[in-house]
Amino acid sequence: MSHTIIDVDAAKSIEATVKELNLPRLPLIILLGDFDPNLSDQVLSICSRVIAPSALDPGALVLDDARSSGCAALMGQAALDQDKMPQLLGIIPKDRADSDIDPNHEVVLRLPDVWSDSPKWTFQIIDELAKDGANPTPVLAVLFGGKDPEKKAVIRCARRDWPVLVISKTGGLADQIIKAKTPPTDGTVPTTPLDPELREIVETATIYPASIDSTADDLARILLGRIDAHPETLAATLKEVWSRLDELDRAAMLRQKRFRRIELALIILAVLAALFAILTVTNVIPVAFVTFLHEWYVPVGTLHFLVVLTPIAISILSAYNSHFRDGTKWILLRGAAEALKREVFRFRSRAGAYSDEQCLLNSRESKLAARVKDITSSLEQSEVNKINIDKLPPNDDSRESFLTPDEYVDNRIHDQVSYFVKKTRALSRQLSWMQAFIYVVGGTGTLLAAFHKDPWVALATAVVTAITTKLQADQVETSLVQYNQALTSLRNIDAWWKALSRWEKMRRKNIDLLVDQTEKTLESETAGWVQQMQSALDKLTEKEPAKTS
Repeated sequence: MSHTIIDVDAAKSIEATVKELNLPRLPLIILLGDFDPNLSDQVLSICSRVIAPSALDPGALVLDDARSSGCAALMGQAALDQDKMPQLLGIIPKDRADSDIDPNHEVVLRLPDVWSDSPKWTFQIIDELAKDGANPTPVLAVLFGGKDPEKKAVIRCARRDWPVLVISKTGGLADQIIKAKTPPTDGTVPTTPLDPELREIVETATIYPASIDSTADDLARILLGRIDAHPETLAATLKEVWSRLDELDRAAMLRQKRFRRIELALIILAVLAALFAILTVTNVIPVAFVTFLHEWYVPVGTLHFLVVLTPIAISILSAYNSHFRDGTKWILLRGAAEALKREVFRFRSRAGAYSDEQCLLNSRESKLAARVKDITSSLEQSEVNKINIDKLPPNDDSRESFLTPDEYVDNRIHDQVSYFVKKTRALSRQLSWMQAFIYVVGGTGTLLAAFHKDPWVALATAVVTAITTKLQADQVETSLVQYNQALTSLRNIDAWWKALSRWEKMRRKNIDLLVDQTEKTLESETAGWVQQMQSALDKLTEKEPAKTS
């Protein structure tokens, strides 16, 4: 097979050179390797059964050094054996002999003499190939064995945050990396490599370990998971989860409103019952006023009717509240909605269980679907099963994409900080005026007792009891404490993230720590709120705690 050698013009920009190639925008697979020739058959098998088919479907551009030996030659042979030739691009230095160029590479870029540092310019060309607006093309390096040149190449990948699939049992650098990354079986702390370049790789590179003995299915799953961005699957998964979350959120708000109305009605009726009872047993209403009311069509016996009706209304509302338990359903729905939101943000930030390293054999989407099932399944065993949850269409396409760390901070931390600031301000005002009102009414009751207005002392006591019950039911003081604690923690996390250098913000362990601490803070706040609210509701309804799972 003949190949086309294109001499790169040093006078042109790399962008212009890449543009002239007119290559389609595809994910990139970089082949790196220097291994024992005795392994050639096994490496050829991986190229033939995994890399070449993946380059055809879903599609990728394979880049290597186009040598007539090593993994480049084996890749060329594997490509030639396919029914359709995948796209191979070789990048070679100027002094490479024609006899040392693999003939199965259809396009070969030859660097100019003045570009003496071939790896440097090679990676700059790859940088340009990977550019695709705001969403860079996925890049994956595959390492077989390797020596010093491959070590420098892996470092360049690490500094660009490109993952590396390291094939163990191929000797050289690959085995060194796997050994350094594998924790000791005796539980001791792993030994830090003495070689500074190897140490940088171990500490900063995103490594996907595999073995030359791994099955083709396992290797293909890892490789496809990195180069097949499948945006339609991502969008569909997030759209479905956001829809479920919105449904639970709306259902929770509806139950909350209903519960608050019933709660307020019961409190008002309790105060009115005390007032009507006092009016019945005392003659505090002037006769002239009573006559005036009767003249305006207020029937005689209305007060007695209200005295009888008020307890009946209280009994009906209490029975409804005890049976339908809208407050409990609100708490369960809110807890599930917040749990779903935490999973969505972990997923969108690709942190923890959704990181590349932990999604080698199972996709992120399948993991998220499993977590959604676990969260919503608990609702199936609760009282929420007795209500209808309307399905809502998705309303925001911007929520269906991954987030950079800074976008996560803005969308998650800053948003929650803003929410907690508003809630703490409102709760603080509510607590202050309600406590002040309790003191005023209590003092008024004492004053009435001093003037021997004993019946009205009962009304003051009823008002104080009603307000106290409202505070306990709403858990105002406890919620204020928990919100302030969460607010302080989130602000501390935000301050820590802002203090990191640009390099530190790129490190995976710091990104995982950012997301983990944020979501744990919010999870702790939600769990505390759910527990306190459930306890308060159980006291109000005098029932056993509701089952949550």
